[in-house]
Amino acid sequence: MTESELDSIYTQLCKTMTDLGEAQSPLFLARFALLAITEIGDMATAQRLIGDASEELNGAEPETAVSSAAQRA
Repeated sequence: MTESELDSIYTQLCKTMTDLGEAQSPLFLARFALLAITEIGDMATAQRLIGDASEELNGAEPETAVSSAAQRA
């Protein structure tokens, strides 16, 4: 996936959460995560991504997190 494609999907994700509202966003993200984990289909990869996501939240700016994901893709 290109950085432009990743940015487009990130924008869609943010817009969807805005449209759903603050109360529904955590439920949406949980459902999205479960669907993504099912698509990934590999426990070790899913566990690594969970760890990576939590590390990125420990002080990284959102754009940095997206850029890091694009570099790994």
